[in-house]
Amino acid sequence: MRLVQGCYTVPHAIFSPSSSDRWFNCPASAYLNYSAEYTVNIAAATGTLIHEMCEMLLKGRLKDISLEEYWLGKVVDIEDFQIEVTEDMVRCAETYVEYIFKRKEELNATMVIEEKVYMDEISDKCFGTADCILIAKDRICVIDLKSGKWPVEAVKNKQLKIYAIGAFLRYGDQDADITIEMTIVQPRLKNAIKTHEISSPNLMHWADTDLKQATDACDEENPQRAAGDHCRFCAAKADCDEYKSKLGDKYG
Repeated sequence: MRLVQGCYTVPHAIFSPSSSDRWFNCPASAYLNYSAEYTVNIAAATGTLIHEMCEMLLKGRLKDISLEEYWLGKVVDIEDFQIEVTEDMVRCAETYVEYIFKRKEELNATMVIEEKVYMDEISDKCFGTADCILIAKDRICVIDLKSGKWPVEAVKNKQLKIYAIGAFLRYGDQDADITIEMTIVQPRLKNAIKTHEISSPNLMHWADTDLKQATDACDEENPQRAAGDHCRFCAAKADCDEYKSKLGDKYG
């Protein structure tokens, strides 16, 4: 086994796209989680490693060697974990990359990888990193890799919508009506590819209404607390009376 100093995760924005389902439902959780001690579990660290593997392929950093030959069996040091690259992880990365290259060719699109996108028109505290953006003549595609086995849908996906807003603000014609294509690639599931489309005017209407209302609610002097399934990964739930009274210790 070969030990490699690998990639490291970093703290997110206050209004992080990846946790948007939580702060949409519980405005108080945005700042509470931002100020909480930042921790990463092994599933998240594994996901970070798979993203790094994908980036190497997409950016052409592997020349005369396959992903499997380069990565399989390596042990990568990420955060407090040492993760060995398995065949399943290699296949996961390959499935994602194959889809991106196929879609890029179909659309004759420009590809942008691991791009930080900003929603400054809504809030300067809302930004994130989109896994992949494809820019075509009349279409922008936002593609997000999910390496876990918990099913994630593309429809009504707030995280994808926020990435799409940032991609459109950066690469789209603000006066044009184009198609925004949002795709989840989840290779470990049988139904690995899920796509949802929305027009750019409808997407920006959602930004100006739902997203703006949600960020404004978080910015209130005493933002509301609300318990629910969104509490599962909340770093503040141990000290939250609302969570304890409604859900007890459901999520530990």
